[in-house]
Amino acid sequence: SLGHRIDRETSGVLLLAKSVACDRALKRQFELRRDIEKMYIALTWGVPPGGAGEPFRYVRSMELDADGLYGVKMKLSDAPGALFAATRFHVEQTSRQGSRQPYARVGCTLETGRQHQIRLHLASLGCPIVGDKLYGPDQTLFARCADGELTADDLALLELPRHALHAHRLSLAHPATGKPIDITSPFPADLETFWMSLKQLSEPGTYAKV
Repeated sequence: SLGHRIDRETSGVLLLAKSVACDRALKRQFELRRDIEKMYIALTWGVPPGGAGEPFRYVRSMELDADGLYGVKMKLSDAPGALFAATRFHVEQTSRQGSRQPYARVGCTLETGRQHQIRLHLASLGCPIVGDKLYGPDQTLFARCADGELTADDLALLELPRHALHAHRLSLAHPATGKPIDITSPFPADLETFWMSLKQLSEPGTYAKV
């Protein structure tokens, strides 16, 4: 059974439990956030803010919001009872092609594990993930995609057929032995090809925390 979940279009590390006892131990470990570290790589439209290498902290709570036509999506909220969520972002590289907006390759480390957390936090900074149909440039894309009705213009706007988010690394304690495990999934070919098609302009170093 699945030890944890990632969004449908997200690639990368996914754990499977081979026994009921292992499944329970994994789920308990994820619930408690004990000895767990999850690191993702995202390609974004725009560059998350930072200040000359200094940490930039931007924390809000978030809660589920039923959004009618476009299905269940998340929103940022400071309402009482909203679930706390925090993500640490590190901008690894930025790129630009011609006169187009800048792009960023961003390392994302989860401090909590809420649904759509990385996608929502990046979008809230004005830097949605490339190809994101729900939090990207046009929310109606999600409904059209679900109905199989994306147009050529829609695909051109998205730039990629799926959102550019990859579960790159997962560190945890083995559910049976307690020994540390470190699992890495290489950046996938489709996202690497897209990234390399952009002309790189700057070096790693910008840091942001959400």
